[in-house]
Amino acid sequence: MRQRISTKDFNALSVRLELQADCFAGVWANRSHASRQTLERGDVEAAMNAAAKIGDDALQQKSQGQVVPDSFTHGSSAQRVRWFKTGLTQGSVKACDTFTSPSV
Repeated sequence: MRQRISTKDFNALSVRLELQADCFAGVWANRSHASRQTLERGDVEAAMNAAAKIGDDALQQKSQGQVVPDSFTHGSSAQRVRWFKTGLTQGSVKACDTFTSPSV
């Protein structure tokens, strides 16, 4: 598939896949906590902070001094936080369908 689509389109697919993984991480945290009380005070805030720091926009701004959205492969900080939160609050993999969502 990579050879049949543009780099921009491939990056967009990569972003959706990575955001889905962020959402799945939130689902895991939700279910793990529900069954074993694994989350401690500050864990969710730490996860949100980490997601915000590793968004493509934050990393590009820090390393290049500019943001190039068409080159994103993992999603912006806001997207990563939003999808993790979606998984965390919904607790369902059905909520993580980034591929049919009109906006990521």
